[in-house]
Amino acid sequence: MRSVPFVVVAVVLAACIHRPEETSGSDAAPPGSASASAPTPSPTPRAAETPDAARTPIDQFCDDVYSADLARMREKCSPADFDVSQSIGRMAAKLCSHDLQMAVGRSRATVDRDAAGKCTEMLRDKALAQTSEVDSVFAHFPCDRVLVGTEGEGQPCLFSIECKEGLACVGYKIGEDGTCKKPPKAKEACTGQPFGTVINDAAAALHHPACAKGAYCDGSTCQPRVAAGKPCDKSDSCAEGLSCVQGKCGARGAVASACAASTDCAYGLWCDRSGDAGGGKCANKHLDAQPCTSEDACKGRCDMPKGKDGRPHPPGTCVAVCGSG
Repeated sequence: MRSVPFVVVAVVLAACIHRPEETSGSDAAPPGSASASAPTPSPTPRAAETPDAARTPIDQFCDDVYSADLARMREKCSPADFDVSQSIGRMAAKLCSHDLQMAVGRSRATVDRDAAGKCTEMLRDKALAQTSEVDSVFAHFPCDRVLVGTEGEGQPCLFSIECKEGLACVGYKIGEDGTCKKPPKAKEACTGQPFGTVINDAAAALHHPACAKGAYCDGSTCQPRVAAGKPCDKSDSCAEGLSCVQGKCGARGAVASACAASTDCAYGLWCDRSGDAGGGKCANKHLDAQPCTSEDACKGRCDMPKGKDGRPHPPGTCVAVCGSG
């Protein structure tokens, strides 16, 4: 099941992403500004609730992306879950439209029509499994090729996605453009700047890394990545393919590995802290009708009874959602 997890990630990110002041008000793309560079609309169910007169090809593309597997969802979801998933899909389509309109509105990026068409075709043809908590549709080929930066090396930029392939936007400050450059090396200045919600940091970094290979941006300077077994405070600092697990860089735990939080465990597992010793162990998520004490314990959702105080009171019961088991 692809749509619900990917959409939930997008909606959650929307609440925490900060955009520079320049991206609001007059710099936001007007409704029709992207028409020349947007993909050709295709006949799929419409997700957003934009009036027909105000709709753009970008709106249609985003609707297509987040309604691509409605037929599969209808087969796997209960009517109530299908309605919820469809509503979340509408929200994600609006976030997608905002991201793309904002990107092309400054005339420093375009939407590749061919990649956009192949993206929606791919999503209709197969269920795209989510691989991490920050996964986005736009981090998967060919969807990662939809937005194309047009600014070459040495040209001004607000975001790295405005730069051509392989370049990063360095030196941006509020009120002052940065410059498209080759990703800086360790100890050189960098600009850590999230772009959007569905085109998030991880998706943008595929083609516009903030730092050269072997380094990460701490917000102002590229730092050498931390090797396996060395202390860390965040996963971004660890060598590629590793995460910060209980204070050290390493692989996320398999079943029965020690953990302090579910992010210490391989994606798809959870940290079960119900053992007598109080220490957590990575475990498979519970199936339908099994007891649960937290939301991340279930493959679907954890229905938790509420007390008179209005707060959840465990234990609850796992409920399958859209074929989750």
